[in-house]
Amino acid sequence: MKKWQGAIILTVLLCLIPMFAALAKSGTVTASSLNMRKAASSESSVVKVLRKGDKVEIKSTDGSWYKVSCGGKTGYVAKKYISTSSSSSSSSSKSSKSSSKSSSKSSGSSDGTCGPGDSGSNVKTVQKLLKKLGYYSGSIDGDYGNGTKTAVKAFQKRNGLSVTGKVNSKTLSKMKSSGAKKASSSSSSSSDSGGKTERLDWFNGGSKKIPKGAVFKVKDIKTGKVFTVRRWSGYNHIDAEPLTASDTAIMKSIYGHWSWRRRAVLVKYNGHVYAASMNGMPHGTSTISRNNFDGHFCIHFYGSKTHGSGKVDSAHQSCVATAMKHSW
Repeated sequence: MKKWQGAIILTVLLCLIPMFAALAKSGTVTASSLNMRKAASSESSVVKVLRKGDKVEIKSTDGSWYKVSCGGKTGYVAKKYISTSSSSSSSSSKSSKSSSKSSSKSSGSSDGTCGPGDSGSNVKTVQKLLKKLGYYSGSIDGDYGNGTKTAVKAFQKRNGLSVTGKVNSKTLSKMKSSGAKKASSSSSSSSDSGGKTERLDWFNGGSKKIPKGAVFKVKDIKTGKVFTVRRWSGYNHIDAEPLTASDTAIMKSIYGHWSWRRRAVLVKYNGHVYAASMNGMPHGTSTISRNNFDGHFCIHFYGSKTHGSGKVDSAHQSCVATAMKHSW
């Protein structure tokens, strides 16, 4: 009797193994860009930026978030931007495809509202409206980063709305209306915006404007993302380091991976905003511990030179010229 029962149990277990394997979930990113965060919160630091079509392995669920792995990184992403798949049935596969198509179109709430942590077509619509009204100068990338959030707050304040940094139905309706107030010329020179963008002539007194040890903000033109750095040293240009691990995460999310590629940026220090260019490669000396950045990176201004060649770098200068066309 015992042998018969054991055989039955073994048979059942063998049948369940493939079923459990089929239930192991994988997922596909449906938004144009999606932040993988360190914790299940839109306020948590970004560990990796995923792109539409990226495959992720779903580890667990935490409320409206999935804990996932992708490209050697593990973190949390919003469930609504992941199309899950399972081999348990063909119907779930069809449903997943349908969900993927729907998510890739709307990438957010069906009424068009959105907020920090979101990405996709809804965010692009908001960015276009804000740019048209003069509040947003970043790229139309569909990523609700700090630049978009700041622009939304400025719009809400000027138009007598609750200043939340999130686009609810009332804010969106106002943005689309003919009565929406455009950004005032005075707002571009206020302390919040950082004032008019200035050209810092590096070898004509510019190097002294931001002294060694100074802590300042860097804003990436294309994404609108802002992080804090400290000037370590540098003679031909600034050698800087991200101030904290969170600042490093933001900087890395801008590049996706560390790179020597030049990017147009704005530098805000002591009430001034300067046009600049940065690269994104950790190298050389590191003076800040526990910031997850092994070395320093370079920030160039008008007329500055590289350390290696001692010459003005045309790619950096092109980015500086681009930055001059933008404001904080």
